[in-house]
Amino acid sequence: MKRTYPENGKKHAYKLLLGMLPLTLLLSGCANSIGDLKHEVDQIMTRPGGKIEPIPEMKPLPKYAYVESKNRTPFAPAVTQTSNKNNGISPDVNRPKEPLEMYPLDALAMKGVIQRQGKTFALVRDGDGVIHEIQVGNYMGLDYGKVTSITTDKITLEEIVPDGQGGWRKQTAIVQQKATQ
Repeated sequence: MKRTYPENGKKHAYKLLLGMLPLTLLLSGCANSIGDLKHEVDQIMTRPGGKIEPIPEMKPLPKYAYVESKNRTPFAPAVTQTSNKNNGISPDVNRPKEPLEMYPLDALAMKGVIQRQGKTFALVRDGDGVIHEIQVGNYMGLDYGKVTSITTDKITLEEIVPDGQGGWRKQTAIVQQKATQ
């Protein structure tokens, strides 16, 4: 029984055959290069091997016996430090946190100053891009920073930070308004 193909079917078969011809030629070229690769590997394998130097012998360190004496032990601080636990400085942990206390100071940016009804407000952008109005007495930053002054180019804060000895100390921090580009 003889099959008959529509005219479009013949064109499709010819296109498929012509498309496979370059691929077949390309793959047949790969078979020849494998022989060259094998020859190159055989030449490398016939070369004499190199000499690896032995690992140098480690000399043992001298032993030292520590005898506790009147001298300072290596595990104690060099200077006797007094604790600042009773200096009266401590953060108010019972105070409700303000929105800008969720961000470190380097994530906050001063964007400007406005005055309304005789009061000065600073515009601060938080880490999420939201602009907040703050005034003297508000808190911002992770270290209980209380705003002490607002000028046209900076916000001054008084932070309460750990002193490393179980107590607290105050330090001044500044958030400056950066020049817009």
